[in-house]
Amino acid sequence: MKNLPNSVRLFMLAVFFLASVGTVQAEAVSARGEYLYGPETSEADACRLAEERAKAAALRKVFGESISMEEQMSCRETSGGKADYGCELDRVSWSLIEGDIRAVTASQKMIEPRMGAKACIVTLTADIVLPDRRPDANFDIRVNINEKRYRAGEVLTLELEPTVPMHVAIFNWVPYQSSNTVTQIFPNAIDPYNYIAKKTSVPTEHKRAAYSFTLAWLESLPKSRSFVDEYLIVIGTKAPIKWLSSYDLADFKSRLREIPLDERRVVKRGYQLIRKTSQLAAVQ
Repeated sequence: MKNLPNSVRLFMLAVFFLASVGTVQAEAVSARGEYLYGPETSEADACRLAEERAKAAALRKVFGESISMEEQMSCRETSGGKADYGCELDRVSWSLIEGDIRAVTASQKMIEPRMGAKACIVTLTADIVLPDRRPDANFDIRVNINEKRYRAGEVLTLELEPTVPMHVAIFNWVPYQSSNTVTQIFPNAIDPYNYIAKKTSVPTEHKRAAYSFTLAWLESLPKSRSFVDEYLIVIGTKAPIKWLSSYDLADFKSRLREIPLDERRVVKRGYQLIRKTSQLAAVQ
């Protein structure tokens, strides 16, 4: 290549660069998901949820089970009723926050009768993008919230305990309001400093008198529900990251995947808002 003209040399370098960029390590993983449903749920909805469960199962085969029982929300009414379709779908979407599925192939659907109900069973093969790095075991953060269930007027606080100094951002996902929007709640205009080196509360101690995450009345919530779920996503990063105030859920997932696994730690927490009288509560 030493004697080639510069134009040819540059063209060859460009081809090599594009080929390198286009090479993404992926693994084809087969998985199965199913959803048991009754007459209140359409076949299309049931099969959509079965497919999402199959995708989550495929990701678990590659990345391992990363969702603790604490993070998995209960999808049954507090009175012990049947599982709620909307809550189930939110929970599966929640489990798909991390992990990149490039494509789904060989998807098959089957409807099967089950004891007076039906089950939609979906089997598929997912091309899962493999991370080129592994998480840093020494870079971690413990996240605690003061309650798991809240009523209107109660205040949510977080306690963060990092293993090493890190930059922290906290996002709120409220699927019953907007299933596709993730909103940043910390840092914020009142509490802007998010570099923590030790156990820290949010709101931070010196700003606690200035604001709070108070659970307040919302009349627009579904009257048929005795509770709803909300979710917190806490992201610790080694380098400072400039986040937008809100993201579409898909864009948020893509933004997360831009940060190498050994440069970030993501912790997810879910909590429930319990109907107090004829209304429910939500963080504002």
